[in-house]
Formats: sequence, structure tokens, C-alpha cells
Amino acid sequence: MLKDFSLFSFDTKNIKNMMMMFCNCEHLKELNLSSFDTKNVNNMMLMFFGFKQLEDLNISSFDTRNVNNMMMMFSYCKLLIELNLSLFITKNVNNMMMMFSGCEQLKQLNLSSFDTKNVSNIMMMLGGCKQL
Repeated sequence: MLKDFSLFSFDTKNIKNMMMMFCNCEHLKELNLSSFDTKNVNNMMLMFFGFKQLEDLNISSFDTRNVNNMMMMFSYCKLLIELNLSLFITKNVNNMMMMFSGCEQLKQLNLSSFDTKNVSNIMMMLGGCKQL
């Protein structure tokens, strides 16, 4: 059972679709993706879905300016307590459906940079976030 691993040498500069990239990594407790180059990514749907034991997620370097789909991106990250997305650029995102749904322990969520003008589906974005 995988509990941690390093992706520092993982070349992501040409990736456009990260849909389900880490989906259902149930036993991972921490994940540092600060070395990821995401400037070309347009789909992050279900990227971190189902991280039942994740407590620490570092996505501080994510460039989301080209992303259009964030549907269920962090859904069911049950133990995640805080998430700082203050550098996320969301002006091109059109789907944020259930983005944080089921994040039961989430107490701090910084969405200060979020631009939702082009979002057509925001249904249950924070559904089940009992601690917010």
C-alpha cells in the first residue's frame, strides 16, 4: 500500500489533461506537487478525488490559467484541513461542480483569487464541508 512517493523528477510541462491523475489514492497522507508545471493543463477533473487519508497537499506552484474543468477536483479528501488556492487563476473554468464536496474536515479554504464569471456549473461545490 502506497503511503508516500516523490514526483520531483516527473516532467509535466507538456501535459494537457490531468483528469483522475491521483484519483482514489486512498492511503496517501501527504503529496508535494510543488515541482509540477501545469501551465498547459486544461482539465483537472477528479484529480485528487477520494484521498481518504490525505492531510497535506502542496500545490503551491500550480498554474491554472488554462484549466476549464475542475469538477470534483478535491472531492472526498476527507482529512484535509486546509487548502490555500489563493494563487489559482480560474477565469477560464466553466465547471466547478462538487469541487470540494465531501471534504468533511476542511476548516480553511482560501479562494480569494477565484473568478467564477465563466462557471456554468457550481452545483454542490462545498457540499458536505461540515467544518467550513
